[in-house]
Amino acid sequence: MTEHIENTLKTIPKKPGIYKYFDKKWEIIYVGKSVNLFSRVHSYFNGKSKLNFAKKKMVTQIENIETIIVENETESLLLETSLIKEYKPKYNILMKDDKNHMYIKITGDFYPKIVKTRLSPSNTSVIRGRKNGTYFGPYISTGHVNNILHIIKKYFWYWCYNINFFKEWSGYNLDKYLFKNNTAEKNNILSQEEIQAEYLSQIEQIKYFLRGNYREVIENLQEKMLNFAKNMQFEEAQKTKEQIESLQSLDISQNVRDKILWNYDIVHFIEKFEHFYIWLLEIRDSKIIGYNTYEVKAQLEETPTEILQNFIEQRFALHQTNNEKISFISPQEIPDIYSEISVEIPKIWPKKDILMMAYKNAYEHAYKKHLDSLSTKWFTKATMQNLLKILDYKEINKSLIFECNDISHYSGSHTVASRSIIENGKSNTSKYKKFKIKTLEENKIDDFWSMREVMTRRLKEIEKTWVLPDLIIIDGWKWQLWSVMEIIDNFKKSSQNDEFLELLKDLQIVSIAKQEEELFLPGESESILLEKDSLELRLTQKIRDEAHRFAITFNRDKRLKAMKKNILESLPGFWPVTRKKILNKYWNVDKLAEISINEISEILNKNQIQTLQDHGLFPD
Repeated sequence: MTEHIENTLKTIPKKPGIYKYFDKKWEIIYVGKSVNLFSRVHSYFNGKSKLNFAKKKMVTQIENIETIIVENETESLLLETSLIKEYKPKYNILMKDDKNHMYIKITGDFYPKIVKTRLSPSNTSVIRGRKNGTYFGPYISTGHVNNILHIIKKYFWYWCYNINFFKEWSGYNLDKYLFKNNTAEKNNILSQEEIQAEYLSQIEQIKYFLRGNYREVIENLQEKMLNFAKNMQFEEAQKTKEQIESLQSLDISQNVRDKILWNYDIVHFIEKFEHFYIWLLEIRDSKIIGYNTYEVKAQLEETPTEILQNFIEQRFALHQTNNEKISFISPQEIPDIYSEISVEIPKIWPKKDILMMAYKNAYEHAYKKHLDSLSTKWFTKATMQNLLKILDYKEINKSLIFECNDISHYSGSHTVASRSIIENGKSNTSKYKKFKIKTLEENKIDDFWSMREVMTRRLKEIEKTWVLPDLIIIDGWKWQLWSVMEIIDNFKKSSQNDEFLELLKDLQIVSIAKQEEELFLPGESESILLEKDSLELRLTQKIRDEAHRFAITFNRDKRLKAMKKNILESLPGFWPVTRKKILNKYWNVDKLAEISINEISEILNKNQIQTLQDHGLFPD
């Protein structure tokens, strides 16, 4: 500790406030808060506190200390959050929000435009007005955004061209643009003020719609329709009626009124793949208005509880800034949270159910990010060669081929298997395969049996093609590997083909266990642990996770198909031949609602069509 630091510590007040640590370049490396600045700052330097390695490293870099006194805890939290956001100190927990989601933006122009963007308005997904416009979202896919924009264009007579007003632009001027069904007389030229007023009225309706208040839009249209009818404008009334019917079929906003009342931020987290992810679900007026995932970058080896506390405090500060009263739902208690912050740990349904949904989304996001991080562009043939050397295996083919087999089921139903292939460092999706497990009883869970079936079929395939992969990867512990090796040994004993038996001597196989990412070799009791940041481990994870993804997708497809098939089986007059025609052509029963009456009449009679309509599967 330098003399300067010693003298500074003597002057630290015993009051609530903010403390800032600077390095020798006078750059802020850490910002903290405390109800007692003297006690907190001294704890870093008195030698009695049990600091971890990272914090000890930070202390060695501190050359200057500054403090700011505040009146209360809330002020200190707001100031801390503001300073962290401004300076991004390297030793503070930094929340990086996901930028993959899409937003809809209504610009702040004189004549606002509606555009889609990936640029988030801030590090929060709450709908906010900004100087440069108003943002809505985030939306999970571009397709969803495009669908919403299509609805806006169709039902609000909006077009996203940057129109030069009062001049022709792509066949439109603003008069035509705003009044496709112009109620004004043709000779009546509207003023710019009148046009702008009508235009902004349309924009406000669209904003209502995007906030999920489409019922208000419907009510306005209903009133408009009645006025058209009273004035004998039946064509206009009919068009408005069609708008209403279409809007009534939409479900843009997700309502959780029966589950959670009031305003909540629901947060859950997951530590996975050496990263920490927080999933945030925002409920306002009992409606889900937004969600986002945050990747946490912590430099001081904080515990999950500390990270969660920091995130909730930052969110609380944001709400205070915007004069919002928001409570939090969290998966665990946070002992050191400020008393002003309301944190609820749900014990029973329905809040516990919603919290679990947040956890599942955090897990799915972490898994997706992990797969993205394992991009095949990192891998080369050399990576595969290095892995073989580590395993003490040899190259069999000129073109290096690794494969992985995986099993997937849903509570024992629709058990399937998959195979992923990496060839010369790149995924060869054209050679991916999926299998139905044929020898296992339905609703019975037995991954060992399923893998034995997969391996038996694989050996028969090799016997026909005489092509061995350079490495077969099994997803599972050494017990799964032992089970597979038993199948291989039995296959060798039953085979009468000496040449094939000679070929099998070159069979190279390894299993990978998820928890510690251990590799197991046949006949070896000890596992192999690859370096966590090595390309060889990433390669192994990549092919394993690809097989897992492929199997899960196949299982989900089978379950959905079975569900749709069951729906058809419950309908009177839909015999097996008819059901097969429908599923072969459309696969998904929901697709029936998108086709014309003429098209469906080609495969169904009038009574069958009527049955679909009675069950809500085809529009009247």
